[in-house]
Amino acid sequence: MEIIRLKYGENTFAITETLPFSIAILDQIYDGDIYLAIDDLKGSKIEGDLICIKNLANLFDDIIAPENYAPIEFEEFKEYLRETDLTIKSFPRGTFSGFQDKVLAIADRGDYESAQQFLDMLLEASVDKATVCELKGTIFLESGNEDEGINWLQRALKIDPSLVTAYSFLGQTFYNRGEFNEAAAYWEKEIASSPDHLVTYFMLTDAYVNAGRMEEALNVLKSLSERDPDSILTKVEMAELYGKMGNSEMRKKMEEEVLSARPVYINDMEPWAKVQFKHSNFDIVEESAKKFLNDDPDRPELKMLLVVTFMKKGKCSEAKRLLEGFESEQVWYYYGKKELFDEYLTEEERRRCGII
Repeated sequence: MEIIRLKYGENTFAITETLPFSIAILDQIYDGDIYLAIDDLKGSKIEGDLICIKNLANLFDDIIAPENYAPIEFEEFKEYLRETDLTIKSFPRGTFSGFQDKVLAIADRGDYESAQQFLDMLLEASVDKATVCELKGTIFLESGNEDEGINWLQRALKIDPSLVTAYSFLGQTFYNRGEFNEAAAYWEKEIASSPDHLVTYFMLTDAYVNAGRMEEALNVLKSLSERDPDSILTKVEMAELYGKMGNSEMRKKMEEEVLSARPVYINDMEPWAKVQFKHSNFDIVEESAKKFLNDDPDRPELKMLLVVTFMKKGKCSEAKRLLEGFESEQVWYYYGKKELFDEYLTEEERRRCGII
């Protein structure tokens, strides 16, 4: 039904009640490919809308944009389909790529039911079933339904075994449930599919350790160290693992490697510094922390390390200046990391610098 006739120069455009829906279809289903949409929907009730949009787009910018149709929620979308005599299968060459962001946005606001309804609709349209199953699984996990989340992620992997994020989510879910062997099995597959996911090596190591599989945990860290020789965190983890295994000689050797190394990665600073602190190498830590802070001055973990080095060297005024910054801007971080002071400073040092 035409609700307004728009005249622009010599052009006349019929604006209907279904025009916003047609813009949504173009944006979310056809990636803006209006000619493909017109071809797919020739003879349908929205063919006129699509032609109108094409003509408008020739004269105006940003016609196919969310602000021209949003929000269209699930029930409203279904009502539009009924009104125009369309079904989700009426778009045979649509990619539906815009729906992924929409579904995630709906889930982010906690409306998990609507998000799942949209995904069920995409399954009905046979749109990239593996990705849709994976999305369903992650949203079930987010909503607290672990069993359904696991079920859908496993279904996704049966369709497409290369879905790396599905392995990651499953590994984390089983780990949180205390099922460490199952977690390890999924993280092994994640690493096999994507060996550059370096964080997963540490997660897999932790799963092995919790499952009592120490040698396998050690082999993972050795593999990671070969892949990334600059990773000091890997060496620190290896030293701790050798200690758990009762191999004091190898633990000492790994700690010596850490002591002789200098951090390449900013995230290695804290574990590296803690080893240096045990050997009273405060000047070395201060030098490295200041070097990283020159490039990235807003790293609170580096400032916390400097507080320790300043206190150890009797530079209480400098330590207090940094602590005042935490009190005014990042007090949450200060309390989260306060154990650094308890572990590496004496009671007298803390009192002298006024943090007791």
